[in-house]
Formats: sequence, C-alpha cells, structure tokens
Amino acid sequence: MIANPTSSLKDQLAATSLAKYNVDELLESFKTNGYFVVDGIFDDFDMDALRNAVAEAVTMTREGKWPHRRTTGKAFPPYDMSHLDSWGVQHLMHPELPHHELFAKFYGSPQMLGLASLLLDAPTERLQMELFNLLINPKDHAFALVWHRDDIRPDVDGAEERALLDTKTYGIQWNAALYDDECLFVVPGTHDRIRTESEVIANKTAVPPAKLIKEMSPEEVSKLDGSWDVDPPGTLRVRLKAGQTAFYSQRILHRASYVPTAIRATLHGAYGDMGPDWQVGSETRARNFLQHQVDWMTTPEFGEKLPDSLKPMWKNYMRTQQKYAGVDLGFSLDG
Repeated sequence: MIANPTSSLKDQLAATSLAKYNVDELLESFKTNGYFVVDGIFDDFDMDALRNAVAEAVTMTREGKWPHRRTTGKAFPPYDMSHLDSWGVQHLMHPELPHHELFAKFYGSPQMLGLASLLLDAPTERLQMELFNLLINPKDHAFALVWHRDDIRPDVDGAEERALLDTKTYGIQWNAALYDDECLFVVPGTHDRIRTESEVIANKTAVPPAKLIKEMSPEEVSKLDGSWDVDPPGTLRVRLKAGQTAFYSQRILHRASYVPTAIRATLHGAYGDMGPDWQVGSETRARNFLQHQVDWMTTPEFGEKLPDSLKPMWKNYMRTQQKYAGVDLGFSLDG
C-alpha cells in the first residue's frame, strides 16, 4: 500500500527541505514504479570527506578490525562470520566506528528526512531511526543477491501476496552512491501488484554460489556484467551516477549483483514510521531492522550525542526496541 501524503504536509515539504524537487513528480514515480532517482542529496556534504570516511571503514572491515559486516555468500541475516569476504559494512553511526558523526549528519540531513516524510506521509517527528550501512564490492568474489521483496517471502500464494501488499510498509529505503553504481536491479511496478509467473520463478530461484575471481579465467572475469538468465521481463538496471540517490519500496522485486572488479561504496539506509497513533508501525517493520542486531543503539550516551534532527527518531526507535525486548521476531527472509 502506497501512502498518499496530505496536501498540507506535501506543501510544507515542497516549501522547505524539498524546495529543489518537484514533489508531485516524485510521488507519481514512486506510486507507479516503486522507486525514483534524485540528484542533490550530497549538495551540503564534502564528497571527498565521505569517500575518505567510507574507505577507512572498508579497510577496517577487510582487515578484520570492524566485525559488523554483511558476508559474501549470505544475502540476509544472520550472516556467516566464517566467510572472510564482505559486501556490506554495518552500523555506520556506531560510536566505535571512525567518522560516525559525519555519517549521522548525513542520515539526519533535511533532504533525506524530507523525502522520507513525503513518501511515508509522516511528519519528521514521527519517523523512526532504523538502519544505516554501506554497500561495498567484495574483495575477491563475484556475488549476487536473489530476487526478493524485503518483507514478503517468495513462497506466498496469490491471496496472501495481495493481502500483504494491501498493508502499509511503515518504511522506506534508499541507496546513495559515492561512486557510479550499477548493482541494483528492479522490476518496476512490482511493489503494488501480484507477481507474474516469470517473476515468481525468479523470486524462488537460488543464485549460484559466490565465485572466487582467482579461480576464474580472464575471459570469465571479462564477462561479469551482473546479468542473470532468470531475470524476468521488465527487469531494469538502476544506473546511479556518483552523487545520485535511489529511493525505493522494500516491496519492489529487486536484486543486486556484486563484482570485485568495480568499486562500490554506496550508503544504504532506511527510515520507519511510528504510524498515525504513535505506536510501533507493525511487527513486520520491527523485524525488518531489529534482525540486524541494532541493540547497540539503546545506550543513552548514543542518543544524547546524535544531531538534534535524529534525537526524536532515536526515541521512536527506543519505543520499538522496548516493545519487542525479549521477543523472538525471527528473520524476514532466508538465504
């Protein structure tokens, strides 16, 4: 279900944090396609400073000095820490990670929060702090994520699929590229409709195992372009230029392809919505981000040192954390 922002909220955002954008066009694109791409998110930031900060985080992760990572060969949590290669760096705002203040400033920037507020039809004070990570190229492996929706399992039947699509997501996610990024593939429109037969097949197909580059021939390496023969009709490769950001529904059918021969350093995050009654949006939403072991965010010291824009969002996160404390929510997907 796609949110339709009230005219007063939309007009307020269009006159303030989103003044550079045509909000009606963004909303129409999101409603129709399930995603859109925008420029200008990095305008208030030093790109070189951000690139240097993520480079340090990547080095620490690859050297084993930062344990919070997404491991090659595993698409979803819990991740297999025995695998030495990584495709993601977790918890960019963690106080023990260098430059966490810079990352928190980006996560709480007016344009990012404004776009989340627009898409969720929620004032910024109702937004919830969730995930903020870094997507990177593996060092030694070619690896892919399966076709998936973040909160709908591939084996649901048509009736259950329609029922789930008709519920609110209470969340939005995004990829902000520090370098050109062509890793994301989507099927536009699948965020709000039942899958076709070919999409069901793609959604249920396991990806080939991760491949070590050193075990591949030069010809095989040269042919690594991210394509997959199971891609359904209508598949679109989202080609981000450095400085562009893609906002997309967690319910759009999407996948990713990672190759070590092309640098990737893309900020990836999500915001939630507490809902109009100021209660936790849904158990499904809570599972989506609590499964990533974000309990380190519960300390008062962490909340106190956040930018002012994030402090209400941290309090909303704490409401969710406290509601589900001790509850085994499980994991959203397998693989």
